[in-house]
Amino acid sequence: MTSVVITGAQGYIGTALAKRLVRDGTALRLVSRSPHAARFIAPPEAKIEHIAADLRDPRSWAGLLDGADAVVHLSSRTDLRAAEADPAGDEEINVAPLRALAQAAAKSSRPATVIFASTVTIVGAQPKLPVDETTPDAPCSVYDRHKQICETILREATARGGLRGCTLRLSNVYGYGQASINANRGILNVMINRAIAGEPLTLYGTGAYVRDFVHLDDVVEAFRLAIAQPALCDGRHYVITSGQGVTLAEAYDLIAAVARETTGRGADIRSVAEPPDLHPIEKRNFIGNSQLFAKRAGWRPRFDLAGGIRDYVHRALVSKAPTNSGSAPHEAA
Repeated sequence: MTSVVITGAQGYIGTALAKRLVRDGTALRLVSRSPHAARFIAPPEAKIEHIAADLRDPRSWAGLLDGADAVVHLSSRTDLRAAEADPAGDEEINVAPLRALAQAAAKSSRPATVIFASTVTIVGAQPKLPVDETTPDAPCSVYDRHKQICETILREATARGGLRGCTLRLSNVYGYGQASINANRGILNVMINRAIAGEPLTLYGTGAYVRDFVHLDDVVEAFRLAIAQPALCDGRHYVITSGQGVTLAEAYDLIAAVARETTGRGADIRSVAEPPDLHPIEKRNFIGNSQLFAKRAGWRPRFDLAGGIRDYVHRALVSKAPTNSGSAPHEAA
């Protein structure tokens, strides 16, 4: 039986990945700040350990790595503004665990397979589109610089032979699932829930910024393939996107149209002024190219944006309990 460690197991992606791996019969070590991390109902035969650990301590990693076939490191603070306000604290939360992991892996009896979740925004606010693995990095935020440092730690540890690692750089992830712990992420999910409830959708300015939204199920599949194919873990990073760019205004129009066809209620889209404190990375345009990962892993995104929104609305209506409702995060995130 394959054994996989998932850090950040209470998070939006971590919960979805754990649910999928349980269906595969994978033994899981779900790591979070709390030992009671389950956010889903698992069958009684599922082999799941819930572990609270300080991931800044190499000793914690030594125990987690013992007997594990792979580690998916999702744990991080993803709050852009918190990182800008407290760079040292953000480094302690986001970078120190990767350093500790590399230290522990170097002393392990066998190289650990590590898949790290990073972000496409490492390429900066004005990259040449579409972005792929050859696009130069130009991080312009503390959060992105720390992600880049983590990728470097993983790449250098792979080169030394202490572990086998790769990075999945994710674009804007959306799709039905557990609520994101970070209220500043998941704008599309928030607006879909508002539309289902018949509430207005607030759009900053004209909504002209372009985003590449990738569905949660497609992201989970990318991690599954990386776990199953250790040859992918050769130190490099992969861009994980849908390959389709839409403006925020176009995305909101799709949400309103799907809500109208499924609930019979239209969603009013209201334009509001952009906050004066938008970070340059929030004003970016982005489209990605995932052909390298598609070729090497056999991956392809199954959902286009309209299909993903319809899937969300259908599942939310069936459950009668939208799961990502709440105050709107910064819309350019």
